[in-house]
Amino acid sequence: MKTRLVLCLFMNISLLHAGEFIINSSPKDCEVSLVDANTGKKSVLGKTPYESTIEQVAGGLENGTLQIEVHKPGFIPYHIALPTTIGADVKLFANLEIEKDIKMNQDFDLLVGDLFDVLRMVRVKDYQNSFKKLEKLEKKFPHFSIIFEMKGMISYLKKNYKEALNFYRKSFGLNPKNREAYKMKVYLEKKFKLVGSNEN
Repeated sequence: MKTRLVLCLFMNISLLHAGEFIINSSPKDCEVSLVDANTGKKSVLGKTPYESTIEQVAGGLENGTLQIEVHKPGFIPYHIALPTTIGADVKLFANLEIEKDIKMNQDFDLLVGDLFDVLRMVRVKDYQNSFKKLEKLEKKFPHFSIIFEMKGMISYLKKNYKEALNFYRKSFGLNPKNREAYKMKVYLEKKFKLVGSNEN
Protein backbone atom coordinates (compact mmCIF):
# COMPACT_ATOMS: atom_id res chain seq x y z
CA MET A 1 0.00 0.00 0.00
CA LYS A 2 2.81 2.39 0.89
CA THR A 3 4.58 1.56 -2.37
CA ARG A 4 1.48 2.38 -4.40
CA LEU A 5 1.02 5.68 -2.57
CA VAL A 6 4.64 6.70 -3.20
CA LEU A 7 4.34 5.76 -6.89
CA CYS A 8 1.10 7.73 -7.24
CA LEU A 9 2.66 10.79 -5.62
CA PHE A 10 5.72 10.55 -7.85
CA MET A 11 3.57 10.27 -10.98
CA ASN A 12 1.43 13.23 -9.91
CA ILE A 13 4.47 15.45 -9.22
CA SER A 14 5.98 14.48 -12.58
CA LEU A 15 2.76 15.44 -14.33
CA LEU A 16 2.58 18.73 -12.47
CA HIS A 17 6.13 19.65 -13.44
CA ALA A 18 5.41 18.89 -17.09
CA GLY A 19 2.84 21.71 -17.37
CA GLU A 20 3.23 24.21 -20.18
CA PHE A 21 4.86 27.52 -19.32
CA ILE A 22 3.98 30.32 -21.77
CA ILE A 23 4.65 34.04 -21.48
CA ASN A 24 3.46 36.68 -23.94
CA SER A 25 4.03 40.38 -23.50
CA SER A 26 3.34 43.88 -24.65
CA PRO A 27 5.65 45.04 -26.12
CA LYS A 28 6.89 41.88 -27.86
CA ASP A 29 10.47 40.57 -27.79
CA CYS A 30 10.92 41.12 -24.05
CA GLU A 31 13.71 39.21 -22.33
CA VAL A 32 12.52 36.45 -19.97
CA SER A 33 14.91 35.61 -17.13
CA LEU A 34 14.97 33.21 -14.18
CA VAL A 35 16.05 35.10 -11.05
CA ASP A 36 17.97 33.37 -8.24
CA ALA A 37 16.14 34.28 -5.02
CA ASN A 38 19.34 34.15 -2.95
CA THR A 39 21.82 36.00 -5.16
CA GLY A 40 19.57 37.98 -7.49
CA LYS A 41 21.53 36.57 -10.43
CA LYS A 42 19.54 36.34 -13.66
CA SER A 43 19.66 33.52 -16.20
CA VAL A 44 18.17 34.50 -19.55
CA LEU A 45 15.62 31.93 -20.75
CA GLY A 46 14.63 33.56 -24.02
CA LYS A 47 12.34 36.24 -25.43
CA THR A 48 8.60 36.66 -25.62
CA PRO A 49 6.55 34.98 -26.89
CA TYR A 50 8.28 32.40 -24.67
CA GLU A 51 7.20 28.73 -24.49
CA SER A 52 8.63 25.98 -22.32
CA THR A 53 7.54 23.68 -19.48
CA ILE A 54 7.60 24.19 -15.73
CA GLU A 55 10.03 21.27 -15.51
CA GLN A 56 12.51 22.75 -17.98
CA VAL A 57 12.40 26.19 -16.39
CA ALA A 58 12.64 24.93 -12.80
CA GLY A 59 15.52 22.54 -13.49
CA GLY A 60 17.11 21.65 -10.15
CA LEU A 61 15.43 24.43 -8.21
CA GLU A 62 15.00 23.37 -4.59
CA ASN A 63 12.96 26.12 -2.98
CA GLY A 64 9.79 25.31 -4.96
CA THR A 65 9.29 28.85 -6.29
CA LEU A 66 10.18 30.27 -9.68
CA GLN A 67 11.04 33.95 -9.81
CA ILE A 68 10.68 35.23 -13.36
CA GLU A 69 11.50 38.68 -14.72
CA VAL A 70 10.20 40.02 -18.04
CA HIS A 71 12.23 43.01 -19.17
CA LYS A 72 12.87 45.33 -22.10
CA PRO A 73 15.01 48.50 -22.12
CA GLY A 74 12.86 51.58 -21.60
CA PHE A 75 10.17 49.67 -19.67
CA ILE A 76 9.62 48.86 -15.99
CA PRO A 77 10.51 45.16 -15.37
CA TYR A 78 7.60 42.78 -14.76
CA HIS A 79 8.15 40.23 -11.95
CA ILE A 80 6.34 36.92 -11.42
CA ALA A 81 6.70 34.38 -8.59
CA LEU A 82 5.26 30.89 -9.22
CA PRO A 83 5.29 27.60 -7.31
CA THR A 84 7.07 24.85 -9.30
CA THR A 85 4.41 22.29 -8.41
CA ILE A 86 1.48 24.21 -9.81
CA GLY A 87 -1.19 21.82 -11.12
CA ALA A 88 -2.06 23.48 -14.42
CA ASP A 89 -0.50 25.03 -17.48
CA VAL A 90 0.86 28.51 -16.87
CA LYS A 91 -0.06 31.13 -19.47
CA LEU A 92 0.89 34.69 -18.58
CA PHE A 93 0.63 38.06 -20.30
CA ALA A 94 3.11 40.69 -19.10
CA ASN A 95 1.96 44.23 -19.88
CA LEU A 96 5.07 46.36 -19.29
CA GLU A 97 4.75 50.05 -18.48
CA ILE A 98 7.06 52.61 -20.06
CA GLU A 99 9.65 54.05 -17.67
CA LYS A 100 8.55 57.42 -16.31
CA ASP A 101 11.41 59.48 -17.83
CA ILE A 102 10.92 57.97 -21.27
CA LYS A 103 7.13 58.47 -21.10
CA MET A 104 7.72 62.09 -20.10
CA ASN A 105 10.05 62.61 -23.07
CA GLN A 106 7.52 61.05 -25.44
CA ASP A 107 4.75 63.27 -24.09
CA PHE A 108 7.00 66.32 -24.41
CA ASP A 109 7.78 65.46 -28.05
CA LEU A 110 4.06 65.19 -28.78
CA LEU A 111 3.41 68.51 -27.02
CA VAL A 112 6.08 70.31 -29.06
CA GLY A 113 4.70 68.85 -32.31
CA ASP A 114 1.17 69.97 -31.43
CA LEU A 115 2.36 73.47 -30.51
CA PHE A 116 4.01 73.80 -33.92
CA ASP A 117 0.66 72.81 -35.45
CA VAL A 118 -1.02 75.56 -33.43
CA LEU A 119 1.51 78.11 -34.72
CA ARG A 120 0.86 77.04 -38.31
CA MET A 121 -2.87 77.55 -37.77
CA VAL A 122 -2.30 80.97 -36.21
CA ARG A 123 -0.22 82.06 -39.23
CA VAL A 124 -3.21 81.44 -41.51
CA LYS A 125 -5.51 83.08 -38.93
CA ASP A 126 -7.32 79.84 -38.10
CA TYR A 127 -7.84 81.01 -34.53
CA GLN A 128 -10.82 78.79 -33.80
CA ASN A 129 -9.08 75.46 -34.50
CA SER A 130 -5.79 76.55 -32.98
CA PHE A 131 -7.61 77.47 -29.76
CA LYS A 132 -9.46 74.13 -29.76
CA LYS A 133 -6.15 72.29 -30.05
CA LEU A 134 -4.77 74.26 -27.11
CA GLU A 135 -7.88 73.34 -25.09
CA LYS A 136 -7.10 69.64 -25.66
CA LEU A 137 -3.45 70.14 -24.74
CA GLU A 138 -4.46 71.97 -21.56
CA LYS A 139 -6.39 68.90 -20.38
CA LYS A 140 -3.30 66.72 -20.80
CA PHE A 141 -0.69 69.27 -19.70
CA PRO A 142 -2.49 71.61 -17.26
CA HIS A 143 0.75 72.89 -15.69
CA PHE A 144 2.59 73.92 -18.87
CA SER A 145 2.70 77.72 -19.03
CA ILE A 146 3.41 77.78 -22.80
CA ILE A 147 -0.15 76.59 -23.50
CA PHE A 148 -1.66 79.57 -21.67
CA GLU A 149 0.88 81.93 -23.23
CA MET A 150 -0.27 80.80 -26.68
CA LYS A 151 -3.92 81.16 -25.67
CA GLY A 152 -3.05 84.69 -24.64
CA MET A 153 -1.40 85.31 -28.01
CA ILE A 154 -4.51 84.12 -29.90
CA SER A 155 -6.82 86.23 -27.72
CA TYR A 156 -4.56 89.25 -28.30
CA LEU A 157 -4.62 88.74 -32.07
CA LYS A 158 -8.42 88.60 -31.88
CA LYS A 159 -8.25 91.92 -29.96
CA ASN A 160 -9.79 90.34 -26.87
CA TYR A 161 -7.32 92.05 -24.54
CA LYS A 162 -8.94 91.23 -21.19
CA GLU A 163 -9.03 87.53 -22.04
CA ALA A 164 -5.45 87.71 -23.30
CA LEU A 165 -4.31 89.30 -20.05
CA ASN A 166 -5.95 86.56 -18.00
CA PHE A 167 -4.12 83.88 -20.01
CA TYR A 168 -0.79 85.68 -19.71
CA ARG A 169 -1.32 86.02 -15.96
CA LYS A 170 -2.09 82.31 -15.74
CA SER A 171 1.01 81.48 -17.77
CA PHE A 172 3.23 83.69 -15.60
CA GLY A 173 1.67 82.25 -12.44
CA LEU A 174 2.57 78.71 -13.54
CA ASN A 175 6.10 79.70 -14.52
CA PRO A 176 7.49 83.00 -13.18
CA LYS A 177 10.54 82.48 -15.45
CA ASN A 178 8.38 82.79 -18.57
CA ARG A 179 9.68 86.18 -19.74
CA GLU A 180 7.33 86.48 -22.73
CA ALA A 181 4.25 85.92 -20.59
CA TYR A 182 5.53 88.48 -18.08
CA LYS A 183 6.26 91.08 -20.78
CA MET A 184 2.81 90.72 -22.32
CA LYS A 185 1.15 90.79 -18.91
CA VAL A 186 2.85 94.09 -18.02
CA TYR A 187 2.25 95.53 -21.51
CA LEU A 188 -1.49 94.80 -21.41
CA GLU A 189 -1.88 96.05 -17.86
CA LYS A 190 -0.24 99.36 -18.75
CA LYS A 191 -1.45 100.00 -22.32
CA PHE A 192 -5.09 99.09 -21.72
CA LYS A 193 -5.17 99.96 -18.02
CA LEU A 194 -6.28 96.44 -17.13
CA VAL A 195 -4.36 96.18 -13.84
CA GLY A 196 -7.46 95.40 -11.81
CA SER A 197 -9.05 93.13 -14.43
CA ASN A 198 -9.09 89.41 -13.70
CA GLU A 199 -11.88 87.88 -15.72
CA ASN A 200 -11.82 84.10 -16.28
